[in-house]
Amino acid sequence: MKSHFNLTATLAAATLLALIHSAETATTPQDTRPISDISHYVFDDSSYTYCNPGYPTNSSYTAVPDAQLEFVQTIVRHGDRTPVHVISNDENTWACDGIDEHMYLHGAGQSESNSTGGFQQVIEIPGWNQKFGYANQVWRGSCDVGQLTDHGKLQHRTLGSYLRGIYVDKMGFLSESLERASEVYARTTYVWRTKNSAESLLGSLWPNRGISPKTSIPIHTYPSEIETMYGNSGACPRLKSIMAEITGSDTYQGFLKDQGPLMARLAGIFGVNNKSDGEWRDTWDGYFDILNARQCHAMQLPCSHTPETGKQATSNCATPADVLQVSRNSHYEIALKYRDHPMAHNYTRLVIGSLWGSLKQQMEEHIAGKSDDLRFALYSGHDSTIVPLLASLKASNRNMLWPPYASNLLLELWKKTDGSRVVRVIYNGKVLKLQDGNQWCDLGACPIDTFFRHIDEFIPTDITTECAA
Repeated sequence: MKSHFNLTATLAAATLLALIHSAETATTPQDTRPISDISHYVFDDSSYTYCNPGYPTNSSYTAVPDAQLEFVQTIVRHGDRTPVHVISNDENTWACDGIDEHMYLHGAGQSESNSTGGFQQVIEIPGWNQKFGYANQVWRGSCDVGQLTDHGKLQHRTLGSYLRGIYVDKMGFLSESLERASEVYARTTYVWRTKNSAESLLGSLWPNRGISPKTSIPIHTYPSEIETMYGNSGACPRLKSIMAEITGSDTYQGFLKDQGPLMARLAGIFGVNNKSDGEWRDTWDGYFDILNARQCHAMQLPCSHTPETGKQATSNCATPADVLQVSRNSHYEIALKYRDHPMAHNYTRLVIGSLWGSLKQQMEEHIAGKSDDLRFALYSGHDSTIVPLLASLKASNRNMLWPPYASNLLLELWKKTDGSRVVRVIYNGKVLKLQDGNQWCDLGACPIDTFFRHIDEFIPTDITTECAA
């Protein structure tokens, strides 16, 4: 039997835009069918909101008993952004001009006085016209496709403030004012929204630093061709063939067939081709993006347009119930691809294993005393960074829901009074809970040898050979 559910949406406008929606989770019967059957998958999403993450707070944070904090790695998803999928005849307006970003260039090692002077980038979307512009190709407003919104920047400012409250004010672990850049390591992908998210977070973790090169925090970025913070099929062709096996499996094809009528209806509303275009036929990613990005901003959901007039046919629109069903389809899809399918282990290993290798090496160097100054590392990435990390840790269904904007995963290294070390994993403000049947460690204080043995299963020993198609 299928689960039936209702969506209750509460739209609130305060200093920041937010949407909190709750879903009534139906009780699923127990039988012998595999957990990968969507009609029997326990979503555990009654308190889920995609629009905002949970935050670790000073009041809820406690130290590991009889232990001293040594090192913190923070992996985050960028904050709220505009959609990355553009649909025709979008009548919404997206604004990204409430927080300015000023830039300047100067010679390496030289002061800011010897610079090009300041510049400010402005996104300009001209009025719709057929003569000089590409009419109806991009929305109205002041944002680029996939750009971090002002709300997204404020989400990471908020996260940075909470981390300061914990690691500076409460624990005295990080310095009150950053005097040595060697205390922090920051890395982002080569995507502007992850860089802006890192800047926003670090700007609140250590506020009032000024713009002198002496106080600048280096932000490290790999060239996109060798990026390891998400699945890089260009560098690892094997990813495509594994994904083809997963999406071609009976389980996945049955899932697409079961939800096919909804996909076809929404494809018609969005004006996309779900018959031959794999981006709209084989995955719910684009549908999730289009609907949730708008719902998080309390915007009108897409409606179909009458071809003759180009005007909205308001009787055929996506609904809040569609948002919930698409969200559940997407939750199920990522859990199947990255955690539950028989090929998921190999896929996740090649997607995120290199990043796990870097994180482990950073911990090992700290333990060996090779990086005593380094106390805080920040990795600013995407949902496609967070999902495989959670999947490889065997996160519970509740924690395998699509990562909200500004999701944050903390890996804390603690040294106990007996000399042993443990790792604590905190996801969106709470110790990460594991999947039923996969309780391989208590991540409130996991012995480091146990932790390393587990992630070693996901770290390739010869990435070039394993990635060969």
